[in-house]
Amino acid sequence: MADERTLTNGKAREENFTDLTVEEKKSTNETPRTPRIALNTYKGIVFPPHVKPEFIEGVQSMKFHPDDIIIVTSPKSGTHWMVEIVHLLLADGVWENVRRASMKYHVEGGISSMDTMKSRSPIRPFYHELDKMDSARVMTSHLPLHLLPPGIFEAKAKIIYLARNPKDVMTSYFRFVTHTPQGDYFTWDKLLNNVFTDQNIYGAWDKHVLSYWKVRHLENIMFLKFEDMKTKQRECVASIAKFINHPISQDVLDDVISKISIDGIRKEMARLEETSKDGNQYGRAHGAVSYYRKGIVGDWKNCFTVAQSEQFDRELQDRLHGSGLTFDFE
Repeated sequence: MADERTLTNGKAREENFTDLTVEEKKSTNETPRTPRIALNTYKGIVFPPHVKPEFIEGVQSMKFHPDDIIIVTSPKSGTHWMVEIVHLLLADGVWENVRRASMKYHVEGGISSMDTMKSRSPIRPFYHELDKMDSARVMTSHLPLHLLPPGIFEAKAKIIYLARNPKDVMTSYFRFVTHTPQGDYFTWDKLLNNVFTDQNIYGAWDKHVLSYWKVRHLENIMFLKFEDMKTKQRECVASIAKFINHPISQDVLDDVISKISIDGIRKEMARLEETSKDGNQYGRAHGAVSYYRKGIVGDWKNCFTVAQSEQFDRELQDRLHGSGLTFDFE
């Protein structure tokens, strides 16, 4: 039946997770088990193990500077791609001049590794390290707007919010998380059921995105869409350079555009792994799971069944109704 098939190029076909591991395929149907590591809850919202409630509270008093740049996303919306673009702009297109220390972990996160997470060893907050770093810092966060540190707005630091269509967000998140210790907890059905609730990691997807969409007119906020970054790349990258007050020549813009393809960034991550003692912290979560998989629009067709897609579209339309926010899905 069509309801039991996934979508590819607008047509139904038999379910095919060809680029998933055996463990990933199995987890789409199994009842979720107790995760090997504990997730955290703060003010009713679920957070990953390395984001502890005390870290979220502690970062509220962090000092920010006017030349700081904070890249905010709902998880799996192109965070690290945007980070590399911003860093490369600031380095005038030269990979070797990129200063990455401030992007090892999220502002609200803890300094950890995969081994630390498995062993439940103590982790320490990353914002203590950020306090020691010189400006201008490029930082990342997945925090919803109401939990973002007030110091960002007091300093009028630059916020770049990158949104991505939620079907691709869910597909990317599912394929990412199954390689982490949290994978025992998440099945595809669980992600579908949680995406619009605060049981979703970092909170309901629609609340997260709409909170930033509603303040997009503030002078220190730039709201971008992943899909536009793919189809209007030159225009978007030029607008980012202007927003962060770093004018660039057309030659530098050409250079940056030539380097920020998924293959170009993978090549740079490979160079870092060979030349830097902690290079894999930038290209891999906890030093193990790659942040860069496909980076395309429309991969959701390989995960959603027809029935799931139609139901999701109805609910998404209700939740975004009247906001003026729309997304491209292919």
